[in-house]
Amino acid sequence: MHQNCGGFFFNVDYNSRHAVPQRSGLHTPWVIPELIGHAIVTVLMLISLHWFIFLLNLPVATWNIYRFIMVPSGNMGVFDPTEIHNRGQLKSHMKEAMIKLGFHLLCFFMYLYSMILALIND
Repeated sequence: MHQNCGGFFFNVDYNSRHAVPQRSGLHTPWVIPELIGHAIVTVLMLISLHWFIFLLNLPVATWNIYRFIMVPSGNMGVFDPTEIHNRGQLKSHMKEAMIKLGFHLLCFFMYLYSMILALIND
């Protein structure tokens, strides 16, 4: 998912003359499923009393919800190519994408370790 997001920023960065035709880019189909999926995982960790993983996921889920709610009314979505160029937000969006990628890699290995540990203990 984040590779596609990074590819979107790469295209916006190097195709700045054609930002308006890219408005139907990759941001629309990925933001809402990520938001819903992360919220579901966070709630499931709370219900199953996995406090550490819940507290690790809570800030990222809150940030996703905040970003989705705070989209200005004229924008197409969270990642609007024309607004990225107008306000110079490309570097901040790239930084956010890399932080999310690192977070998801960390979670992947934590979940993998937990699964292997659970299989060994049974």
